[in-house]
Amino acid sequence: MLSGVFSPLGILASLLVLGALVLATLFQLKRRQRAAWEAFAKAHGLSIAERRMEVQGRYQGRPLLLATGKRGAGGKKRHTVTVLRLDLEGALPADLLLEHERPEDKLPGAATPREELLGDAELDAAFQVEGLAPEARPVLLEPGVRQRLLGLKGHRRVSIKGGWLQVEQRGVPASAAALEALLRAPHDLARAVSEAAPALPATSAVEAAPHAEASRMDEELPGSEHA
Repeated sequence: MLSGVFSPLGILASLLVLGALVLATLFQLKRRQRAAWEAFAKAHGLSIAERRMEVQGRYQGRPLLLATGKRGAGGKKRHTVTVLRLDLEGALPADLLLEHERPEDKLPGAATPREELLGDAELDAAFQVEGLAPEARPVLLEPGVRQRLLGLKGHRRVSIKGGWLQVEQRGVPASAAALEALLRAPHDLARAVSEAAPALPATSAVEAAPHAEASRMDEELPGSEHA
């Protein structure tokens, strides 16, 4: 009996069954992810793209973009990430670049921003800074902001650029609870930045689409991963 299992036809049949199981599992995962994102969007009055994993709107009063994208050079190194962007609404200068990226996620040969110092040893070890205006330094060093910035170090990438906070994590949340958890710490940071900043006019229009800034903020648009 076993000889039939190890025959060419038996091996081919086994591979076909295995492939079908893998595809079915991936399909079910995609359905769970899509259902979770739709439930999250509905719960917060946000809009979700019809053919992409992309949610946008105002989350607790703050413009938000949540999407998926591809990162990596290709092959096994290419992977899916979830990208969250929150508008800081003028709380920090648009020219400020503050970025943290884990060493294992850096692209080979990627340019490193010119380093400026905040004057805090732990922050300076974790983040690279460029375009540090005098009014931005006390905001970033405010204890609540500092603590929340350091709390995001576990993410694949964290940046403040063009007046937006961006946080990336590997993979795609497959439950509304996981999406809420993803937003919690970045949203707390955005709120702390707004509270610590002096009164400044908002730089983004209330109804502006959050992804309008995307092409200038990163090497790839989020939302490129189709549902």
